[in-house]
Amino acid sequence: MIKFLLAFAVLLSPLAHAAGGVEVDQQEWSFTGFHDGWDKHQLYRGFTVATQVCMACHSFKYISPRTMMEKGGFTEAEAKALAVELNMDWQTKLISGLTPEDAQEIYGKPVPDLSMMNKARAGLADYIYAVLTGYSEDEETIHHAFPEGLPAGTYYNAAFPGHAIAMPPPIAGPDMVEYHDDTTASVEQMAKDVTYFMQWTAEPELLARKRLGVYVLIYLVLFSLLAYFAKRAIWRDVK
Repeated sequence: MIKFLLAFAVLLSPLAHAAGGVEVDQQEWSFTGFHDGWDKHQLYRGFTVATQVCMACHSFKYISPRTMMEKGGFTEAEAKALAVELNMDWQTKLISGLTPEDAQEIYGKPVPDLSMMNKARAGLADYIYAVLTGYSEDEETIHHAFPEGLPAGTYYNAAFPGHAIAMPPPIAGPDMVEYHDDTTASVEQMAKDVTYFMQWTAEPELLARKRLGVYVLIYLVLFSLLAYFAKRAIWRDVK
């Protein structure tokens, strides 16, 4: 059984690296292991990037500051403080000011909601991080991919399928936000934090589900052992 599970994991592991035919690096994420809960400080940092950078265009229609209390481990006072930072009611959803009409005019299509984005793309969190950090203005790199030049209105992105993406670099440089815990807001750090936040918005129950799964497996192992020894006891006199 253990050999089967290991083989199954090996078969699945490449899926974390491939996104739309583009290979992306696998990152280390705390939510891939077993933890008691989400890292509140990283959630807070990701919330900061999401609301101060991403919400210029994208919404998180299933998330409000109150959700940070209900599913993120924040206290009521902490969640309300997040709402104060945004000058909004703590039960109001995180909706971008960019209307679908404006998005259509600017980008040629509506922009997606980000609440479930980490589950909606092949490569999952690794892909989201790769796209956020995959922009390049290197002329040689761009010319190699597009000898006749990038299509109008697009930007080169190493992780995006086709490498021509309509979205301008959302994290255009360091220090776009100021973190509550004085963490240095590098491009990589901001990308990592907002991807972590987006994993939580997509699956806030992820860590609790993993913990429950461990208990279920332990129960099944113990039940199997009891059933085995009960069978041996019942049939021991039968030849």
